[in-house]
Amino acid sequence: MMSDASFRKIAMDFAEVTEEPHFEKTSFRIKGKIFASMDTVNKRVTLKLPPNEQAIYLLMKPAFASPATGAWGKQGWTRFELTKVPAPVMREALKKAYETVAPIKKSLKPSKKIVIRKEKAEMIQTLHPDKTKTNKRISLEKYNFIKANLLAVLKKTELTHTDLMEALYQRVKDEFEGGVQWYGETVKLDLEARKQIERTGTKPEKYKLKAK
Repeated sequence: MMSDASFRKIAMDFAEVTEEPHFEKTSFRIKGKIFASMDTVNKRVTLKLPPNEQAIYLLMKPAFASPATGAWGKQGWTRFELTKVPAPVMREALKKAYETVAPIKKSLKPSKKIVIRKEKAEMIQTLHPDKTKTNKRISLEKYNFIKANLLAVLKKTELTHTDLMEALYQRVKDEFEGGVQWYGETVKLDLEARKQIERTGTKPEKYKLKAK
C-alpha cells in the first residue's frame, strides 16, 4: 500500500509537474495536462494510462484497480485503491501515466539500464490462458528475461500473486528497463497458457511450477 504523502512525492519528482486543485480532488499536471488525480478522503487515485496497459493492471490479483466510469475508462483512465495497491505497482503505473501525457521531449533522468529500441527489437506474441482473449506483443529479449526470473522464483516455493510479483520486482528492479509488474503479469499469463506454471486452487491461491 502507499500513503498520500508518498504518492504526492513520487508525482512531484517528475520534471515540470505542478499540483493543482481539481474539483474536490488534487491533480498532478505536466504542461497543464492532468496525468493523475488524488482523492485523499477515499484514498483513491486516478491515472491516465494507455488502454492496452490499463488492461494488465485490471487483471492483477487481489484486485486494486478499476476503469473510471463511462468514456473516461475506455480512454485509459484507471482508479487505484491506495490501501490495496502494492507500492512497486503504484510507482510504475504513475510513471507510465506521466510518460503517457508528458510531451515527447521531457526531462527524465538518464537511465543506465539498457533500453531496447522497439523498431529493432525482435518481438513475441504472448499467449493468454483464456483462449478467447489476446495477450500482448512484447520484446522477445524482455520476455525471456522475465520468464527466466519468474521460473527461478517459483522453483524455490509456491507464491500468491502479490508475493510472486513482489519477489520478481525485488529480483530484477535494478537491471530491468520497463514496468516490472506489467511485464511480469504479461509473461505470467503466457506461462500459464503454455502450461509451464499453474495455480494451486487453494485458499489463498498460489502459483507453482507445473509438474512434468
